Amino acid sequence: MNFNVGARIKELRMAKGLSTNKLSNLAGLSQSYVRNLEAGKYDNPTVDSLELICDALGITFEDFVNYGDLSLSQLKAMKVVRMLSDEQLEGFCQLVNPQKDPDGRP
Repeated sequence: MNFNVGARIKELRMAKGLSTNKLSNLAGLSQSYVRNLEAGKYDNPTVDSLELICDALGITFEDFVNYGDLSLSQLKAMKVVRMLSDEQLEGFCQLVNPQKDPDGRP
């Protein structure tokens, strides 16, 4: 991971409007663990604990690790888009990027 894990968790937690107490409850972790993790006191948090935190934040662990520069909204959108069928994804793509007809009209 090329970013500060604790700072990233804090950023995402705050973007979701959660206290450390609420996040720790949702993740099933102790509040002191979450606070210490955010403060950078743990150099190597376990994948299991990070997966619990990501689940509590509504994002995937993979996106947390691979897309450290995206906002919480962007990470959640990626998670939703991955759940779409091919047909739904095609419709979504047409909605957000309509093709123009030869006259230049959508």
